[in-house]
Amino acid sequence: MNEIIISPDETHHLMNGKPLYSHRFDKVQSFHFPPGYAPVKKGQRAFFIDTEGQPVFDRSFDNAFGFYDGIATVADTTGFFHINEQGKDIHSRRFAWSGNFQEGICVVEDLHGRQFFHIDRKANPIYTERYAYIGDYRYGIAVAVNNDGLCTHIDNKGRLLHGKHFSELDVYHKGYAIAKDERGYFHINKEGRVLYNQRYIKLEPYYNGRAIAVDKYGVKLIISTEGKIVKKIDSQDAEIQKIEQYYSQQAFSYWDGRILTSILELGIFDRLEKSISSVELYRQVELEKPIIDMILRWLAIHRLLAIDNDVYSLTLAGKIILHRLKPIFSYWQSSVLVETSLKLTDSLESNQSSFDKTHQLSFFEYVQKDTKIAADLEEIMSFYAIDYNTYLPYLRFSNETICDIGGGNGNLLSKLKQCYPEIEPIILDKFTYKSQPGIKFVKMDFFQPWSLEADVYLISRVLHDWNDEQVTRLLKNIADNMNSKTMLYVFETIVSEGNVIDKGVSISFHLLNLLGGRERTLSELEALFQKSGLVIKDIYSDTATISLMKVMKK
Repeated sequence: MNEIIISPDETHHLMNGKPLYSHRFDKVQSFHFPPGYAPVKKGQRAFFIDTEGQPVFDRSFDNAFGFYDGIATVADTTGFFHINEQGKDIHSRRFAWSGNFQEGICVVEDLHGRQFFHIDRKANPIYTERYAYIGDYRYGIAVAVNNDGLCTHIDNKGRLLHGKHFSELDVYHKGYAIAKDERGYFHINKEGRVLYNQRYIKLEPYYNGRAIAVDKYGVKLIISTEGKIVKKIDSQDAEIQKIEQYYSQQAFSYWDGRILTSILELGIFDRLEKSISSVELYRQVELEKPIIDMILRWLAIHRLLAIDNDVYSLTLAGKIILHRLKPIFSYWQSSVLVETSLKLTDSLESNQSSFDKTHQLSFFEYVQKDTKIAADLEEIMSFYAIDYNTYLPYLRFSNETICDIGGGNGNLLSKLKQCYPEIEPIILDKFTYKSQPGIKFVKMDFFQPWSLEADVYLISRVLHDWNDEQVTRLLKNIADNMNSKTMLYVFETIVSEGNVIDKGVSISFHLLNLLGGRERTLSELEALFQKSGLVIKDIYSDTATISLMKVMKK
């Protein structure tokens, strides 16, 4: 029966190019053998037909799908459920949605919590966990999506296959699955191990040890299971053209940030926060009409503007930018930072900050005199403080004195105070940007010798602001205030030793240009700690954007 196909207009079936029967339907689906039935739709009703186009049992539904493993998924006003080849319900349960039975198991969504899980033929859940989404089993393995949006694999008992989580994940094909992280797509094996370091913008499953991939430039490749390039499908001329296009766009890309910041500064996002007619928008915005039109086109192209019957409003992305990210753009696109960035070549040649020479003050001194950039920096520090949340469970405190060196606005200590109310929090810094209730502030230049008793010291995203000589001086001062039981917790980005992951590399150019510092590799950090009489005892993550290091006195 493999000759039976769906007609191009999907109203009937063909066999050997000829109509299989005389009836016509609004939409037909494929025949499944056994039992030799196909689901069809006529008007508002769905039912099953045989190869003569006749209904196979006296029952119809709101929707119907093909038979798999002798079971079909159907739906009516009560929800989704399952029937056998005689058209009888195989169980009494109803669901908000259901897939098809595969390997004797079916994925469903419950009516109440709207969570996904798998059931057996009697509609019994095969495990207790619930997921935001889950796929069909293939060779006893399924992809499950947690409520935080991360993906993993489970076996047909609901157990984690490898315990690794990724931003995207596919089913296994010939022993390998496609996964995605913040850098792009790659393959993993059944242990969840990444096969190679490269990342791609598009990737296909392996076919006998070969897979088609598309790199960051858009160049098509064939790669092996070791990640080696077997062949470039694009010609060299095509590859050159794609690389030129990529970097020519990069050369212009900074304008998107500049454009968005200017539109925010003009107050147009504020006008669009609530729905507004085009007539009223043009009346309120004191710009020439061609300029307003140009701005609105740009916002629409970037999916920040919704237009409905000549009424304009912000999309969700537009509202997020207005209410949460406006200070971020204001800071990074400020004339102070832009002017300094124009001196990056000088910073690279001298291995020093260009801010001091450009503005006649160090950056932190400048911030104390500029209320606008100080306010934006406060927002920046609060926004990026989310990176600490992962590590709060590791910092188990009771009634200790916790001193945050260079703690600035006290955001980290405030989080810790919420988790551990009995701690005594202290900030030691030369400058503060915002007073926090319940946190003691000690004004002190941490590069000069100081004395302060604390059970635990914290230093978060401070070492990367300074050069090696300054970092050594700071760490020695901390070590001088520690004993054998004192803990030092350090939050920093750890640059990967290899040359494939841009974690901390690009931002190092900014740090050098602005402050004279940079992000460092683990070996570089270890050397600085060693020189200061300290040693790393534990690292809670060296793959995340920010890592937490537990440090003690030697």
